[in-house]
Amino acid sequence: MKRLLIIIFAIQLFCVEQVAAQSWLDALKGAASNVIDKATGGKLTAAAIYGTWNYTQPGLKLSSSSNALSDVTASAMSSSIQAKMLPYYEKVGIRAGACKFTFNQDGTFSSTFGQRTSSGTFTFDAQSNQIVLKYESGLLRLGSITAYAYLNGTNLQLLFPMDNLLKILTSLGSASGSLASITTLLKSYDSIKIGFEFSK
Repeated sequence: MKRLLIIIFAIQLFCVEQVAAQSWLDALKGAASNVIDKATGGKLTAAAIYGTWNYTQPGLKLSSSSNALSDVTASAMSSSIQAKMLPYYEKVGIRAGACKFTFNQDGTFSSTFGQRTSSGTFTFDAQSNQIVLKYESGLLRLGSITAYAYLNGTNLQLLFPMDNLLKILTSLGSASGSLASITTLLKSYDSIKIGFEFSK
């Protein structure tokens, strides 16, 4: 019996170490793509942005200095905050399989949040990573929304200043209590962009 308990404990310890290792591996991938994107003046993101991207989790970018170690640390911290944000997103109906963006090479895009699909045009400035989404048709009549697009490993992050994200969530009919919860969660962090992370 004692031997069985030791084996179970060893398996659990191994699983915890695997999860921690995966978190750091993800952080390293995110930092590496960030360094490459900076070195190429945003051309990596500009080349990869086209296609259909499916929502996987909240997206987040903390400010960091230009050195790679800071990028790794910021990526690791972001993973922790993303996990805390996940239940707040789910409360307002943003979950995997219910949200996607498609960016076309002719400068048009479409976004789907649950049953709401909207479309318009976009421009992307590789140097600043700034993307301007101009909603022109569909259920979301948001006008022009400024965001930022970054690669995080092989994923795409579409991130907004807090005010613009709240505008999107409000237009989706989010309850004010849920919005307040997200805002409170992020108050203690400076220089933060928040939004969505997608995979192909």
